[in-house]
Amino acid sequence: MSTSSNLSDVFSNEAVRVFGAALRQSLQMQEDYASITDFEFAETKEAFADALKRFLRRFNGLARRARREQLRRPDEKSLKEMAQLVDQHGVKVVRAALISHALVKE
Repeated sequence: MSTSSNLSDVFSNEAVRVFGAALRQSLQMQEDYASITDFEFAETKEAFADALKRFLRRFNGLARRARREQLRRPDEKSLKEMAQLVDQHGVKVVRAALISHALVKE
């Protein structure tokens, strides 16, 4: 499989899109630049998993406070899929896709 199709698979993956949308909402609603920084400095699988954990904790707090139906929390299926993507494609590619989805205009 070529690199471009690997990138396409990661960037179009539903789990990346779900987590990217959640990160975008977190940035817009509570200026959660700490999560972007956590993801940016995650170099290993373990560090990426830890960044996901911290982001989900922050996002769940935001969702509880906001009580908006429009806030879509990432589900367990998406979390497992993110872990599989990191195993298959590496942290750098998944991290780039996640942050890119968070920063693009919806």
